[in-house]
Amino acid sequence: MNKEFHGIIPALVTPFTARDEVDTAGLRWIVSNCIKNGVHSIIVNGSLGEFTNLSTAERQSIIKTTIEEVNGKIPVIVGVGSPGTKNAVELAREAAEMGADALLVLPPFYFQIGEEAVFAHFKTIAESVDTPIMVYNFPGTTKITMSPPLVARLAQIDGIIGVKNSFDSVTHLRELVRLTKDIKTFSVIAGLEDLLLPGLLLGARGTVSGLSNFIPQVLVEVYNKYRSGDIGGAAELFNRVVIPLKALAPPPEPISALKIGVKLVSGKTNTMVRYPLLDAAMGTEEKMGAFLREQALIPQSQSAK
Repeated sequence: MNKEFHGIIPALVTPFTARDEVDTAGLRWIVSNCIKNGVHSIIVNGSLGEFTNLSTAERQSIIKTTIEEVNGKIPVIVGVGSPGTKNAVELAREAAEMGADALLVLPPFYFQIGEEAVFAHFKTIAESVDTPIMVYNFPGTTKITMSPPLVARLAQIDGIIGVKNSFDSVTHLRELVRLTKDIKTFSVIAGLEDLLLPGLLLGARGTVSGLSNFIPQVLVEVYNKYRSGDIGGAAELFNRVVIPLKALAPPPEPISALKIGVKLVSGKTNTMVRYPLLDAAMGTEEKMGAFLREQALIPQSQSAK
């Protein structure tokens, strides 16, 4: 399987049942819908998957269910974030043994550390597994901003094949691309959908997407329009559909709103999140439902709950 990551990469939410258990059937629906609509790979047990709120058994169940449902059609990237290197190595080995195609690795969080400690963390994990590693730069949660020169150093390590850059800076993204452009096996992936088109123009290879939990076809169409040279068409679709939906799922807590989208499109899941996350703002479901009907993304006859 091609490990040069590109295109639209949904970061999957973890649906829960009304009994606060992982909704395996709901997860299978999300995975199947993503594949049917042409996404290029998927991420599980990441930030949008509420990895910090999952037990060991739940994390393993999600990996197993996802790999079964994907059935080799696209790469499965498994998040193995941990504040400690030793535990991250154990999580990485576990995911690799279960069949992950790649691992999404955060820098150590909690302790205030410098770049050499971050470098050592990633190098240790890369040397501990044969499975490719995607570096995850997310300073909004880790409080560690991985500089482009640091990422470029990491890109030289065997087994590190890309970066998911969840930092809201075009300049930072540009420098990542510039400093790694000659490493053909290394992919710079925008971690924020807002940077999909700017990132592609700068040389990034795609984006991680939260909205693709329920409208993967829209993000894939934006990407395909860009790739075919219809940049204007890509921008029009992005501004017409993606931006208004992003406004209904704002940070710092977009996960409940994304689960509302999954519920509206699938009719199969609920919107439960686990504390300390909170539910989406009151009225989000009605507004999102109206917008999805307006854009013909759910049936006109479907009423808001």
